Amino acid sequence: LAQAFCLKQRVAPSVRLQPLPSSSIMPRKPIVGGNWKCNPATSKEAGALLEGWKKAVNTFDKEKVDVVICPPALWMYDLKDRLGALGMSASAQNVSKTGYGAFTGEWTAESLGDMGISWTLIGHSERRVKYGETDADTAEKVAKCQDLGVNVILCIGEQLEEREAGKTDEVNKRQLAACIPKIKDWNKIVIAYEPVWAIGTGKVATPEQAEETQAAIREYIKSAVSPNVADNVRIQYGGSVTPDNCKDLIAKPNIDGFLVGGASLKPTFMDIVSTVGPSKLQELWPSYQAKMEKEGCNEAAVAAFKYNLGVLAGGLALMIPESRLSSVEGLQEFEKLKIKSDPKLLKKTVILKLNGGLGTGMGLDKAKSLLTVTEGNSFLDLIAKQVASMKKEFKTNLKFMLMNSFATSKDTLEALSKYTDLGTGSDLEFVQNKAPKVTASDMTPATWEKESGHEWCPPGHGDLYPAMLGSGTLDKLLKKGFKYMFVSNSDNLGATMDLKILSYFASTGAPFMMEVAVRTDADKKGGHLAKDKVGGGLLLRESAQC
Repeated sequence: LAQAFCLKQRVAPSVRLQPLPSSSIMPRKPIVGGNWKCNPATSKEAGALLEGWKKAVNTFDKEKVDVVICPPALWMYDLKDRLGALGMSASAQNVSKTGYGAFTGEWTAESLGDMGISWTLIGHSERRVKYGETDADTAEKVAKCQDLGVNVILCIGEQLEEREAGKTDEVNKRQLAACIPKIKDWNKIVIAYEPVWAIGTGKVATPEQAEETQAAIREYIKSAVSPNVADNVRIQYGGSVTPDNCKDLIAKPNIDGFLVGGASLKPTFMDIVSTVGPSKLQELWPSYQAKMEKEGCNEAAVAAFKYNLGVLAGGLALMIPESRLSSVEGLQEFEKLKIKSDPKLLKKTVILKLNGGLGTGMGLDKAKSLLTVTEGNSFLDLIAKQVASMKKEFKTNLKFMLMNSFATSKDTLEALSKYTDLGTGSDLEFVQNKAPKVTASDMTPATWEKESGHEWCPPGHGDLYPAMLGSGTLDKLLKKGFKYMFVSNSDNLGATMDLKILSYFASTGAPFMMEVAVRTDADKKGGHLAKDKVGGGLLLRESAQC
């Protein structure tokens, strides 16, 4: 929302869900980490990367794979909620072996917990080689995280000369042996085997080499800790992992995911994630695509439904957490607007009524706008008379349109046929896209042999842009010189085009403006406005049935 009119809004709390405890006999869930190191150069670039990932977020299933991203320390908190919205977790790249106190330049496990950061890397080769961190330092950090419940990705791995000397297993055992006595909860530990000679070099251990080494790591844990821990601890492979080589690597039984470096700074990182934990969308989509194409759905409708189905199939979090919001203050009030009305804008403005809903809750099987309101007039009759009144008042041939659904179009056009000044056919209406109903139990397309029409539903008002685009209405209106559109529901007779608001809207240059009011006890459906701490703009948070 670029502009809105309302008083200060109190934000209602959201429900917080607690994770279930891990089971010691559950199969190992793959985990993919992205270690950004000191990249990219700016936080703006980091935000752009996440926006690119968002386009592919429906290609992986968070129930099948954990995704943990390690941005630079200064951006961890700012990116935490944005990563959460993508079904990912934020992680530190390092943590201090100390607690609070006079330790300049450090950050503590306590601070991570306070910020809601539940993961950290420990023992990365660059910390060991470039900053002189020892096995003992690494062990102290692990102990600190264990005490405070922070999840650890524990990095181990050999240098090239150590591998060439046949000391790979010896190095891995030494690095693990220092940490094992400090570990009390193995559910909080992930091991990342990174052959140092393969990090950022383009050289990659073959799938057979990686499997052999990681099998040896698991065997060592079996003897040093227990068979149960060895069977359940997750072991990642890291070292120049790319979308091209990840498929062969993840097929190996002892490789439970990846710790990715440079490739995690690219949009194609999502290809790695989806290879490890493919979304159910890949299985479901062919049947939906065939059904929609057979029905004649346009490309915009198909693309919009595919995205939404992918979000559903991917199990992504759809809740807006309270931590992301603050209350709204300082919005413009209608009565205080000082703007000179500009009637010329009316020639560039379309009045659109959303008319796709059926009155099924009122026992109807047709558009609820056909209900009689007063003195024999239906909603549609009153809308037609309102438009005629505005044309007379403004001395302008106002453009009026309806967004109907496949269930309301015929009856609506018949009811309005007596109002010839409104227009006819595609000059008067465009039709919402159709969306296939989804079977709740397995997400397959719903079927109803007795009446196939019941297999489809209007997707709701959120379909406005795809419906305008796919029907060609958007291009047609733009070519005719229209620039603004006033949108309201057909059963909201109080929502009429206000020239003062239109003039103010045009003066701001904003792309979108909403006229709102203070909520009352009667407002149970419309949600509430809030300020988005992450993006910085306004948003509307509500519960919706889709």
